Amino acid sequence: MASGNHGRDAHERHGAAAGFGGEALERADRLILRELQRDGAISNAALGERVAVSESAAARHRHRLEREGYVKRYAAVVDVERLGFGQAALVEISLAAQNEDALATFERSVEDVPEVLAVYGLAGPLDYLVHIVARDAHDLERIQHRLTALPGVEHLHTHVVLKNVLNREVVEPA
Repeated sequence: MASGNHGRDAHERHGAAAGFGGEALERADRLILRELQRDGAISNAALGERVAVSESAAARHRHRLEREGYVKRYAAVVDVERLGFGQAALVEISLAAQNEDALATFERSVEDVPEVLAVYGLAGPLDYLVHIVARDAHDLERIQHRLTALPGVEHLHTHVVLKNVLNREVVEPA
């Protein structure tokens, strides 16, 4: 049994050296990234089993992917509705000025709004698209007023989310 694993480990050692440092990811790395996106708390033994490598090879790949920045962090995905945030909205924001200082000031300020889940800087007629959650319509109105009061905000337009059609949490690595 040890001789069977020795050959596989030798192959994994050789393969692990090739796929980093700006080169394309190798197959095991892509499979490991997919599994880590699905379950960041998975043990190295279970990870190795799922992607058909040894536990030690899974650990080496995992640590290298973390070190190289492919894995930024591990987090739990929580159900915001269970936490009382039953209303989601996408807010289009245009600033009065688009210079570097105005953009940086807005970006620092929006971080202080806890109901903001994501902020996307855009090209085109809008400057930002902001994903927020609220407890109800009154809470949504309060958050809109707070966003309107942020430095530099000239125009705000809110789209209330009726349903979440797709929220992909796993990106298949190329």
